Amino acid sequence: MEGEGVPQDNTYAHMWFNISASNESEKAAMNRGIVAKKMTEDQIAQAQKLARECVKKNYKDC
Repeated sequence: MEGEGVPQDNTYAHMWFNISASNESEKAAMNRGIVAKKMTEDQIAQAQKLARECVKKNYKDC
């Protein structure tokens, strides 16, 4: 989880880890858990919503 040179955004990090974890990436599932510990329940809910929307849009404009 380097993310060097970009602002940290746990919501979008969680969203992408969630998408990757749903495709059976164990590392993404682990990283999603790490990020989730830094987030509120509302932020996690928002990240999950964004992940669902991103998948529906076939990953365009996510």
